[in-house]
Amino acid sequence: MGTIAGARSGPAREGPGPDAEPAVLERELTEAVLAGAARSDVLHALARATDRQVRLLSVEGAPLATTDGGAGVSAAVADGVLADATGPVVDTLDGLRATALPVRAGATVAGVLLTLGPGGPHVRALAGAAVTALLIDAVRAGDGSVEVSARHSPAEVIAALRAGTVSPSVCAEAVGLGIDLRRPPAGAVLHYGGSRLRAWSTALTWLEHPVQQEGRTAWTVVPDESALARLRNRVRLMTGDDCADLVVAASGSHPDSPVGMAGSFAEAERLLGLARIQRVPLLTFDRCGVVQALLPLPRVRLEAYAEAHLGPIRHRPELMVTLRAWLAERGSRQSVSQQLHLHRNSVGYRVAQIKNLLGTDPLLPAASAEIHLALAALDLLAADDRRLRGDDEPVSPLR
Repeated sequence: MGTIAGARSGPAREGPGPDAEPAVLERELTEAVLAGAARSDVLHALARATDRQVRLLSVEGAPLATTDGGAGVSAAVADGVLADATGPVVDTLDGLRATALPVRAGATVAGVLLTLGPGGPHVRALAGAAVTALLIDAVRAGDGSVEVSARHSPAEVIAALRAGTVSPSVCAEAVGLGIDLRRPPAGAVLHYGGSRLRAWSTALTWLEHPVQQEGRTAWTVVPDESALARLRNRVRLMTGDDCADLVVAASGSHPDSPVGMAGSFAEAERLLGLARIQRVPLLTFDRCGVVQALLPLPRVRLEAYAEAHLGPIRHRPELMVTLRAWLAERGSRQSVSQQLHLHRNSVGYRVAQIKNLLGTDPLLPAASAEIHLALAALDLLAADDRRLRGDDEPVSPLR
């Protein structure tokens, strides 16, 4: 099934046909409007999907945009449709029978949508799939044709983006906050580990970024890593703590659509947990290395991979900490000895045990790649465990 084209490339000539699924059509139309498509593009895509002429009317019943140049309905009929007192079948002023649908969400009202001719359940469902896109277009136009009384605080906008629920009123508030949903930013999260909680909360209110705060954790959006670094540094300075590592920040990937913001925030939260485990003050999706491949995986897959490659030594802390040091120091017995405060012979004995139990040399390229990935999986599991516990105290990973 084709998709509606965004404004960057002009209206699409092909699009969803009569076999379209309402949920798919809604996603495509919404994403297209957020990318800049016009209401006329939405109506023509809907006409292709329903195989009917479509008209968008104002709250007074006058035509705002149509696929056939036809008339609207009387103001009384429009009022009845918007009040759920009339319809769904109405007669237009040019004598045609149509199915009417109010274009609204909560207190946000943009008009009436008509599909001409017989309108069964599937046609009505397809028409309903266009409502969100039409509301977003009306809110964005700012021409007074839409009544928007539902207001959202900056924290509510971030909460909606975290949940992936992008309503027209949320879009309007996001635009007002400087969030360009045509090119969605990355979800970001910060955590404060110090004792000056009042200073932390105050610092967040002074930021130019929209923020949602829950205790020691705060969520926002950032365009890039440098913006996140500046944000973290500013909060750290405003809290007044001497330790530079008390504020930890992480960000997810840049999604293709506003709906994908929920996934970006989920990535950011997992990376934040990993950053806290590894004692790294800032970690982004672009710089997390092989962890990118692990972020989408559920716990059972991470557990299976770690067990497959580290099972024989996974629950032996002295061998795990030696393995990490051995890999980090590229097999330098002297460096590992100094780092772990062990005799060189003890390091050699432990490394020999590791090789024997794993059945491979951890420094061999193929084995090293697998073991690094397994160690990263263990760190992610430890970070997830910590987040599920709601544990704000420093916790070292299983070494």
